[in-house]
Amino acid sequence: MSSAVPPRPGRSPASAGHRWQVGDADWNHWPDGLDDAAIWAAAAGRGLAGIELGVYRAGDELAPARVEQVRRLVEQTGVPVAMLLLSLPPARWPQGALSSSVAAQLVADQAAAVAEVAAGFGLDTIGLWPGADDRGGAREREGLLQGLAKVVEAAAARGVRVALEYKPGTAVATAADALALCDTVPGLGVLVDTAHAFAAGEDPAEVVALVGERLWHVHLGDAEVGNADDDLPVGRVHHFGAFAAALDQIGYLGAASFDLYGAVCAGVATGVEAVGESVDHLFPPAGPR
Repeated sequence: MSSAVPPRPGRSPASAGHRWQVGDADWNHWPDGLDDAAIWAAAAGRGLAGIELGVYRAGDELAPARVEQVRRLVEQTGVPVAMLLLSLPPARWPQGALSSSVAAQLVADQAAAVAEVAAGFGLDTIGLWPGADDRGGAREREGLLQGLAKVVEAAAARGVRVALEYKPGTAVATAADALALCDTVPGLGVLVDTAHAFAAGEDPAEVVALVGERLWHVHLGDAEVGNADDDLPVGRVHHFGAFAAALDQIGYLGAASFDLYGAVCAGVATGVEAVGESVDHLFPPAGPR
């Protein structure tokens, strides 16, 4: 794979004019088989402000050898690790994750391990996607609340907070669902994925205003209503000008990572192409003088 290259002067074009910064996510390139060196080189070449790491099991995606390799790439390219996302998909947690009394402690242990690595990278937040949990009834909701409290406590012991990602079709389907959980579980924030918001029939700009200071991380992608797995390049369906302005309006200072995995898996574009298209929509290249 390609070797790492120095970032372009004045990076990041993907954060120019904003106090929040745009970065990539490593999982956007998993379908294409890119290794970490190639992912960091692509991000540096594009002038992106960071890379988010996807985690299913801390012992795998955050194995010590991999973490050390990532540290070297950060030093070589100047592109930092911007976030860690612990994903709980149904395939890995078929009996549920947070809402399962049996699995919840295992999830909390995973969150603790992810938070430990995050703190080592100088991060104060990790993301959590509860994909294995469905809406269920009162019993499942109570289990979800208890599971989330365990995860928040485990991360907080490492000085790290947790941003909850909502997605239609899961126990946390909408922004309102996420905020209701934040109201009940102290120390929990929200991760807004624009593709999930569009799929839920929401206006992401309105969601940003609603979530306000509890917005702790952002994923960027596009989708049609009802298609939560589209993960299309930014701008394919919707214009993102109002969303970017909304982030500025609330004074968001965090990171926004492209989440384009579904589109790459579907062959819509390669990861590098999908990221490039998204950056160009958010920050159109200057025309000829």
